Amino acid sequence: MANQRQYLEWHGQQWRVRVKVPARLRDLIGRGKLTHPLHTADLKDADARKWPIVSRLKGVIAAAERALATNDPLEAEALRHRLSNDEDDTQFAIRLRAEQVEGTEGLDRAKAFFALASGQVTPLGHHAAEFLSHKDYRLKSQGDFRRALDWLGDWLRDSRLPVALEAVRRVEAGRFLSESLVVGRSRQKATAYLGFIRQYWVWLLAKGHLTGENPWAGQSLPATPRQRREAESDKGKRPFTDAEVTTLLASAGGPLLNDLMPVGALSGMRIEEICQLLVSDCRGGVFNVWAGKTDNARRTVPIHSGLVEIVKRRSVGKKDCDYLFDDLPPIPNSRETRSDPAAKQFTRYRRKVGVDERPNGKAKSNVDFHSFRRWFIRKARDAKLAGAEGFDEWTLTWVIGHTDSDRDKSLDLSQHGYAGQDPETAKRALVEAVKLPEKGSS
Repeated sequence: MANQRQYLEWHGQQWRVRVKVPARLRDLIGRGKLTHPLHTADLKDADARKWPIVSRLKGVIAAAERALATNDPLEAEALRHRLSNDEDDTQFAIRLRAEQVEGTEGLDRAKAFFALASGQVTPLGHHAAEFLSHKDYRLKSQGDFRRALDWLGDWLRDSRLPVALEAVRRVEAGRFLSESLVVGRSRQKATAYLGFIRQYWVWLLAKGHLTGENPWAGQSLPATPRQRREAESDKGKRPFTDAEVTTLLASAGGPLLNDLMPVGALSGMRIEEICQLLVSDCRGGVFNVWAGKTDNARRTVPIHSGLVEIVKRRSVGKKDCDYLFDDLPPIPNSRETRSDPAAKQFTRYRRKVGVDERPNGKAKSNVDFHSFRRWFIRKARDAKLAGAEGFDEWTLTWVIGHTDSDRDKSLDLSQHGYAGQDPETAKRALVEAVKLPEKGSS
């Protein structure tokens, strides 16, 4: 049950909101806690009323954090003024300082300083924490959102505009997309970052923090330039070739990768699914995958005969609650995925043995650990085309955790479950149909 007294304290025969100010910000804010009366003696009523006020007070703390963190001294000064009480002498000091800024840095900088310091505009990330709480993004998505917002702030600053929500009109949004967001990024990644920013504005407008139109609505990214005649062909992400699988499995990747790679190749599981396996998840000849990228990720995957020794060796002397791959560090607060260190180690190893493909100098390779999954799918398909029996195309969706909900329903009903056959038997037939390439194959 939630703690009703969280952020509340009893004061003067009524409840009030109290938010502690971090020690590093107390000199800047001028107090050790921020409070606001709720004018009620009823705890349940106070608990219901407190959250908008908590969000606002946390916004003050976030503004102080930005004032400390910004690399722009003038912006930091404006934010410090904003944190002061809006008394006449404070406003006079802001106007006087703005005149000084105009004389040294120009009218645009003076206007931006005055608007931010006097509270006429809202700092770009003022409501970011509340937005993220509302959206409940995963940590990676939270990082992507903050990264995109920082890029927008840098662009506004470079354009000598206030780093503020109100400074982003439709024309500025369009310029940011073409001058910053797409530079050095794939269209796919830029589209994803644009989605975060667009959703932030949708939420700001819905909550009444902004008025007017969404400047990001209807904005599109510049078309991808046509490939030059002399450019290398780039077909994007792909499976490993048999020769690449042989190279990766034959070389010395170390204790972790030497077990992780075969499991990826002979199960088709995602790297995070493998790294999340507990010893108890590997009983009865199957891997039990409890959660993953999609709802369909929850499934059982038969343990390939070529993996039995690895699973047995890694289970010896462990408790059911221990990880099968226990040679990974604990997950820090900065991320949710356990597999990150393994993925980075694999990338370094892959490049070392010469398994890489980055046409035209692209930032990310067309092959990565996920290419084992792609290879597994291709080999299962090839085995079926070559006459392998005991499974069909529907079986593949169960093994790899893809959805089959888009198939024609009548066909689905007639064929689902391999015409009545035990689906576990069909899955095992599919898994065993995938064979590691023999040495020297290409």
